[in-house]
Amino acid sequence: MMKINGKVYSLWQQFIDKKKNWIGSILEDFGDNIDKSIFGVEKMKTTITDITLKPIGTDSAYFSVEGKEFSCGGDIRYLGLIGGEEGYMTFSGFGGHTWRIKNRGRDEVAQETP
Repeated sequence: MMKINGKVYSLWQQFIDKKKNWIGSILEDFGDNIDKSIFGVEKMKTTITDITLKPIGTDSAYFSVEGKEFSCGGDIRYLGLIGGEEGYMTFSGFGGHTWRIKNRGRDEVAQETP
């Protein structure tokens, strides 16, 4: 486990440790409350290229799912996991921003492992 600002963030570290289950799969961004109410934003979709956890200042960390066209993430103090569709991990962040990632599944990952 890596330490960021002297702390271990075990929930978020799990995504880093198992990033091969997510890379190459789907990231969907549903926007935040302002996007939805003012702009009527439809979900955006991209392919996941990386998952990172980096320090913010001296007391927190930023979790990010990087995609080909865009990325989603947030300060782990305001980011959480919420219920959602099976096969996906759905996140909720500051301002009601929701996004999700699709797990490629064991069969797809196993086929890539030599």
